[in-house]
Parts: sequence; structure tokens; C-alpha cells
Amino acid sequence: MRYKKNILKPMLLVCCIISMIAVTGCNLFNEEQATKLDTPFVITMMNQSVLQEPPRLDDPIIEAIEQHTNTELSIQWVPGSAYNEKLNATIASGEMPMVILVNHKPQTVINAVRAGHFWEIGPYLKDYPNLERAMDKDVSRSLTIDGKIYSLFRSRSLVSDGMIYRSDWLEKLGLTVPTNLEEVYELIKAYTLSDPDGNGLHDTIGMGEEKDIRGFDFILAAYGGGNEWELEDGQLIPSHFNEAYLNTLQFYKRLFSERLMNQDFAITNRTQNIDRVDKGVYGLRLGDPDFIMRHSELFDVNPQAELEVTSSLNGVNGIRVIADAGFSGAFMIPKKNVETEDELKRILAYFDRISGEVGQNIFEWGIEDVHYSMNNGLPTRSAEQSVKYSSEVIHLQQALQVANGSLAMPGETNPYILKYKSARNAVENRLIRNPAAGYISNTQLEKSTELSRIIKDASIMYIMGTIDDAGWYRALDNWLEVGGSQVIDEINLAYRNDPTK
Repeated sequence: MRYKKNILKPMLLVCCIISMIAVTGCNLFNEEQATKLDTPFVITMMNQSVLQEPPRLDDPIIEAIEQHTNTELSIQWVPGSAYNEKLNATIASGEMPMVILVNHKPQTVINAVRAGHFWEIGPYLKDYPNLERAMDKDVSRSLTIDGKIYSLFRSRSLVSDGMIYRSDWLEKLGLTVPTNLEEVYELIKAYTLSDPDGNGLHDTIGMGEEKDIRGFDFILAAYGGGNEWELEDGQLIPSHFNEAYLNTLQFYKRLFSERLMNQDFAITNRTQNIDRVDKGVYGLRLGDPDFIMRHSELFDVNPQAELEVTSSLNGVNGIRVIADAGFSGAFMIPKKNVETEDELKRILAYFDRISGEVGQNIFEWGIEDVHYSMNNGLPTRSAEQSVKYSSEVIHLQQALQVANGSLAMPGETNPYILKYKSARNAVENRLIRNPAAGYISNTQLEKSTELSRIIKDASIMYIMGTIDDAGWYRALDNWLEVGGSQVIDEINLAYRNDPTK
């Protein structure tokens, strides 16, 4: 027994020491792990600034996002006018931040992806439910490079076409909301010729248009046109070769020749057209439904004025709307400063967190008692809070958010916001998608500016009566000769080789 006791004593001592070491080691490990998780993860980013002055370092919205995601955001803000040049220079240097914003798929980005400089993130999305939900599959597909997902896009509505019109003029003239193309024409004509403002002067113009012919797709959809490309008998054809495109040009030519639209549209920008609506010149504009929010000055000048918006127009195929791109820029993750999969996952976790309910509330509503207040369980905004939200939050929402805001709290908001959202919701299941989205044509990348210019210039000349049908067809032949034919061949080759079509 004594022998057994003597043996057990040192064994117990050793066991105690081992246990103490093990416990201490576990505690040290847990503390180290906790410290690692509690320490904000630093994310460097290059992003585009939409303001003259970039957000300040202590911006309260950025701080709220950092706190919610346990990150420290180090953002290099680049002015929009210089962004693409800066992007190309940054990629060429190889010294890239951890996250970089790109606009669509420029050749420099495609080359860098093919050289292995960016993370493929598609296979990881299933592990981040908020992020996966935010990434519309068709939009993601349009941004793929060689069939793989490398980017997280900043979501935008797929409905970007509609008709904003003076509903008080409509009522005064005893007209009804137009539901088809001929009724749209008659409304534009009445807004021009029937003195809708009642001042006895011939000083109104039925429809305002701009040099980019912003309303073209809205009319094109009603004529049965496609979204950039159309699939016919197994072949992808550019939409501008089809009859619907020429019919749309003829619709515009009719408005122009009868002086029912502004005669200076070819040199008019969007800001000028918004201003003319505010001054009571135009009765109708085609374009983004949410631009109904841009006319606050109209109501200052004329408190009796009323605007309405619709995206519903019956055409040859019923109510159809050409789908917008669905994004405004996309975030990519270079491998230069994100060397490990763990770092990649921390960045994806950040985007997943801001795409959840809390993150979307920050972007959509701002900070409680600063940008909104809770009233009977619903967020509401005073006039002062609306001004602060517009000046302090919207630009960061546009710059940083990848989700579409659908998980944010419902609340009491501006009635014109409800109008444009209602217009969009009415047609969100009637979209015409681009069947060639995601396919890459090297010729198109090289000659996109020249090819686009041929079609745009010919469209403007046709509307203004400078060229006729024969002149339009000559422009199409020219488009084919300078590279369009190769574009068609390359896009169709990509289509034939696409296993997911």
C-alpha cells in the first residue's frame, strides 16, 4: 500500500501539472482567438465618389457599418470623372487594395482575371445567405468572365424605364392615362397644343428628350424590340437590325417633325431636361421612374402641380419592359493583398452582414433620431431628417450597398417614393432580358466606342430627318463592315459553347 501511495503521489502531481498546462493553454488559445475575432478586420477599398468632397473619416454611416460588421474600412475615394483611368493604372501597377470597384467588364479587368489576379467567388456564395439572396442570378451571369463569378454587384432595379407626366395637366385636359403607343402620342400632342397650363400661350412642349434618347427602350419594348440582342432561329442578332427598332425611330421622327418634342434634344443633357420640367415646359419625360423624386423645384414654383409615373404600356406583346443591367458597378477582390482563403471569407462575411436586415436598415434609413424617428413602431422622417438623409446617407448607400434594400424596415415615406416603387413593382415580372448577357466579344471590347457611335449618330439623324430608311440601312452596313460582323460571330460562338443556355 505504501508503495502504491508513493507511486500515485508523483503521478497525481504530474497529472495536475499537465492539467494546469492544458487549461492554461486552452485559456490562452481562447483568449487569442477571441482577441482575433474582436479586433476589427481592416478592409482596404478603392471606390468611386459621387460627391465633390469624399466622405470624412469619421462619417457616422461608415462608423455604423464598421460597428455592425466588426471591420475598419480604409476607403480611397476617387472622383467619378477620373475613376476608370485610376482603375486601369491601379490594375497595371499590381498594387491593388483588398476590394476594388469596377464598372462592368473592361478589357483590363478581363485580362487581369485571366491572369489569375482576382478571386473567383461564385463557389463561396452559398455559405453567405444574405449575400447570395442579394445577387440576382441573371445579373450575376451578365458579369461572369469565362462563365465564372468574380464580382459582387451593387444592386439596382431591373426596371429603369417609365413615363413621368403632369397628372394635373392630364386632368385639366380631360384625358386619361395612356395605355398604348397611340395614346402616348395623343397625350404628347395635347400637352403641346392644348395650352395645358392655361396661360393662353403656346409655351409648352409635350415631351422632353435628351441626347442619349433616354426613352428609346420604353418605346422599343412596346414595338416588340429586344434587349440589345434577340434570339431568332438559334442565332443571336443585335436588336438594331430588327423592324421594331426602325419603328421606334419612326415614332420619334413623327414627334420631332411635328414639333411635339424639344428640337434641341441632340444637344440636351438630363439636368437641363429636369430643369425644364421644373419650369413647367415639358408635360412628359421618359426614363427612370425614380426621377420623379428629382422635381422638388416644380412644386416650389407651382404648388398645384402633380406628377405621376407608370412603367406599364401595352405593346405588340402586351406589357413588356426592357430589363436594365440591374447593377451599378461591382466589387472584386484582388489576390495581391488578400492572399488566404480566410481573408477572403472575412471580406465576404462583411458583405454578407451589410446585406442583412440591420445593414440594409442603415443604408435605407440611416441612424435613428438623426435621419429618422420611430413612430408607432414604424420609421418616419421629418422634413429636416429627409434633408439630412439625402445629404448624408444616399451617396454612401449608392457607393457601398450591394443588396437592394428589400429587407429594410417598411415605414412612412415620401409619397413620390411610393409612386415610383409601385410603377416598378407592376412590371417586375414582365422584363425582357438580354440573351447575350455575359458573353464576351473581343472585337466589341476593342471597338465598342466606334460601333456604338455609328448606331447613335444614325439614330439621331433619322429622328431629325437628315437620313431616311435607306440611310439607316447604310449605317447598319457600315456597322457590320467596321467590326459588327465579327462581333456577331464571336457572340454566337460564345452562345453555342455555353453549356448553361
